[in-house]
Amino acid sequence: MTILTLILIGFALRLFYLTRSHPFFDEYTTVLAARQILSRGWPVLPSGLFYEHGLLASYLIAPFTALYIFQPVDQWQTAHWGLMLSRWPSLLVGGLTIPLVYAIIRREQRPAAGRGSQFVPLLAAGLFALSPEGMVWGGRARMYALATLLVWLTVWLAWRGTAPGPAGTRFRRLALLALLATLLTQFGALLAVPALVAGMVAAGWLARGDRRPWFLHPAALLDAAGLAVVTAAAVLVKRLGQPLGAAPLTATQGDELGTELWNTIAYQTALHFTWPDTVKFLAREFGVPHHYWLTLLALAGLAVGLTAAVLARQKIRPTFPLFAGLVFGLTILELVTLLEPFRRNPRYVVMFLPLFYTAAAAAISALGRLTPLLRRQSLAQPVAAVGLLIVLVTLGRDDLRVAAVTPEPAYEQAFAWLRPRLGPDDAILTMNTPAAGLYLDRVDGFAVQQDADQFLLTGSGAAVDRWLGVPWVGSAADFAAVLNNRPTAWFIIDTIRLPVYFRGDWLALVRTQMEQVWASDNALIFRTRDDRTPTPTRPDHPLDARLGDTIRLEGYTLTRSPSPPALHLTLFWRPTASIDTDYTKFIHLRNADGVTVAQHDSQPLGGLYPTSRWQAGETVIDPVVIPLPPDLPPGQYRIFTGLYRLDTLERLPVTNDTSGENAVILPGGVNLP
Repeated sequence: MTILTLILIGFALRLFYLTRSHPFFDEYTTVLAARQILSRGWPVLPSGLFYEHGLLASYLIAPFTALYIFQPVDQWQTAHWGLMLSRWPSLLVGGLTIPLVYAIIRREQRPAAGRGSQFVPLLAAGLFALSPEGMVWGGRARMYALATLLVWLTVWLAWRGTAPGPAGTRFRRLALLALLATLLTQFGALLAVPALVAGMVAAGWLARGDRRPWFLHPAALLDAAGLAVVTAAAVLVKRLGQPLGAAPLTATQGDELGTELWNTIAYQTALHFTWPDTVKFLAREFGVPHHYWLTLLALAGLAVGLTAAVLARQKIRPTFPLFAGLVFGLTILELVTLLEPFRRNPRYVVMFLPLFYTAAAAAISALGRLTPLLRRQSLAQPVAAVGLLIVLVTLGRDDLRVAAVTPEPAYEQAFAWLRPRLGPDDAILTMNTPAAGLYLDRVDGFAVQQDADQFLLTGSGAAVDRWLGVPWVGSAADFAAVLNNRPTAWFIIDTIRLPVYFRGDWLALVRTQMEQVWASDNALIFRTRDDRTPTPTRPDHPLDARLGDTIRLEGYTLTRSPSPPALHLTLFWRPTASIDTDYTKFIHLRNADGVTVAQHDSQPLGGLYPTSRWQAGETVIDPVVIPLPPDLPPGQYRIFTGLYRLDTLERLPVTNDTSGENAVILPGGVNLP
């Protein structure tokens, strides 16, 4: 009855998340892949990319997607019961994993502990049922719920495979099949393979008795060959998906295939270990409230258990919780030594959480053995497990609450709002092209400026996004060109990615050329302003003025507005190297006597994009409006511009300076009527 209650609570938490949260950014890609499976039989995205990521999960999700995806968008049900139907496989798989954790641990308990012992299985299953990670990924249309289940089955089958004889051999073959399914669901689980092999060898050696361990039998050679085939097959499928920077596999010569497969693994790994990065990673995973106290109790229990074994001179006997803990610990060790910090994705740890909870529950049970009441098979064990579970969940309740209520950007609502307002010649720019493809069936530009390589395909020439094959709009000049060439342009983004993937020159265009017309739960829609002055994308007057060793002024565009009187000057800067200083720009309008009659001083783009953030080789388009005095007499005026340090007022030297003051004199000046 207790485990049934935990299953229902875990299912309810996942259902709550499923029905109350907006889709995670990557869920749209999974649903797009499922739609392609329904129409083509396999997940080849509109860009032509084979989407191998979460391959088995995509096939599992596809039948649920079929319930709505072919209906016209305006006939879809509300977001939670339309697109959200694709989340149900994760909910069902996540709910199934809870009793499976309980059942396997109970089955594998040593006879000395008694098959009726419930403390460890109840605590481990309860921790997983009530974990924030289990709730979130059990309510999303992604592969992590299925990967968690498959990792758990693979580890259990591998554990059973450490037994000698035909029974162990059968379990090892089943473990290989489960491992293949795991890798085809989440390739990141490849991290567990060395840990799994090491754990199996250690368990086989410790349990050998007077018999040869499993790995010294001839059948182990066949197992090793099977592992090589499974790994190679998974790597080949991963390579077909064209990882970052890789050309399509069809362009690879046969004698290069082995190298390509090796590079598919190697490009994701690198020997990297520093204490600060390791501490940061461990604090992020185990220092959060819902894991912190659990980890302390587990370490205390481990210390008690080891101390008792040493004092009693007991030989270490392998158990399933010990095996699970060893595999988990070695996998974490690989994460902090074989992956660079930016690749240590918390989602990788999610797949192995049942192993952590199993090992932790077993270690904590060592503390319980100090209490005579818990040594007997009685009501005390489930009561103790549930009581401790309540305490741990209460201590970590903020993590659960934050995971449940923190909104993902409401892209599905944004595109649903936008659909009836689109004109036939409007331009749609977004970073979330899969969502646009699902909801609008059209998108004109993949908008991302910073760290774009990971999202692009470049093999056929012009760069396009990996999902729909949409042209990349990757610079402020490209963005301005779209805004200038379409009657209306829409930019759909969210508050999380806007400051991360877009620099100040892009943000300045959004501020000056567009207006926000819709916002909800971090999702934003901008539309071009009716009263805007289009930003030039190339200079009318080319220059080659060099300021210091790192900046060139490549030209300018100049126009005049009569009412109110003002000059509209756009400067085109190009940094040639990284810049450490935030320079201030000056613009002086001077009459024939050299008197400054109007001026403008500010950081480039009004401070939105200071020079210290400029990227070497890019063009920074810097529009400026210079108000003119209403009584300014007609005549010829000259324009001086340059850069200086605000703290010292020292100007950046101009190469071949003709002004005598380290300023660039714009050729031709301006004739004011």
